[in-house]
Amino acid sequence: SWHQESKIQKTERLTHQSDYISMHLMLDDDTTDKKKRCGSGIEPSTIEITSDWHNCLKLGYDVRKQCWPEWMYTCLNELGIPAETVLPSKVISPGQPMGCISQQLSLKYGMPQDCVLVGGTTDSNAAFFAAAGSKPALGTAVTSLGSTLAMKQLSQTFVEDAERGVYSHRFPLFTSTSASDNDDDKQQKKEAWLIGGASNVGCAVLRQEEFTDDELIQLSQDIDYKEQTTSKFDYYPLAVPKGERFPMADSNKRPKLTPKPSSRKEYLQAILQGIANVERLGFQTLGELGASPSIPTTIWTCGGGSKNDMWVQMRQYIFQQHFNTEELLVKRAVNTEASFGAAILAAATFIQTNP
Repeated sequence: SWHQESKIQKTERLTHQSDYISMHLMLDDDTTDKKKRCGSGIEPSTIEITSDWHNCLKLGYDVRKQCWPEWMYTCLNELGIPAETVLPSKVISPGQPMGCISQQLSLKYGMPQDCVLVGGTTDSNAAFFAAAGSKPALGTAVTSLGSTLAMKQLSQTFVEDAERGVYSHRFPLFTSTSASDNDDDKQQKKEAWLIGGASNVGCAVLRQEEFTDDELIQLSQDIDYKEQTTSKFDYYPLAVPKGERFPMADSNKRPKLTPKPSSRKEYLQAILQGIANVERLGFQTLGELGASPSIPTTIWTCGGGSKNDMWVQMRQYIFQQHFNTEELLVKRAVNTEASFGAAILAAATFIQTNP
């Protein structure tokens, strides 16, 4: 595991899995290139590692200035590690072409020799592409209703709150500028941010309260999604014994699942509304932190909770009532797999560069 690894050496390079695989695919299988694939046996200055905005964000890359921050160079150089050779030499937009597959591999696998490799992304961002498509409008959001709750929203503005774990991924926009655009218009067309946070509430609490699949299906059919129970059961259904990260940072926050009604249907309804209210507060918080637009326009839903049609309707009703708009729509995402999103990312790049 990571704690058993030795510290990074001067002759090593930092690469993410996708960076390493891409480098491997673009190099022919001769003796020299075999060494390059492993990044060993040769001087690091001769290896060019290309990575992407999304993977490099948590490595410390400054996605606003699109460069490695000075403090990283300082820290590495103080350790005697040359930052300019250890860090990825080039950081590109997800979907941006980086090169073609090697001739040998194209022949081996029967792929075109002009097959282009593009910049990668993270699994959660690829899932956003899968649900929302390659050209989502600003305000498009994706919520994952899994064991815990995660949400992302496409914003015109950069949003960050380290205390609550809110951060922004620079989003690749596949739009072009025209000669009539002024500098501000061009900059706006170049910038969009995928902002989000993750809460410790979620569907895991349903298993903790021993709801079976059959019970969830049957009880959900009997629930009136417009009937609000918050006044009686103001639940905060944390899936952990203690601690919340978003929309509030509170290490002492505890689950609230009392008072508990005698009716299982009413209990389920109160839990689902509790999770929906945390999601609503999450989007409200993103708006207060500066998201633009301040509320989502469409929320695509993925994860196990998306299978519950009544819950999708309940969430839409709660959000429309709270934000006072009927234009906010909540839908189940048709596609959610990260692999599908990665394919969309590459296809969007190809279509944009080959109209």
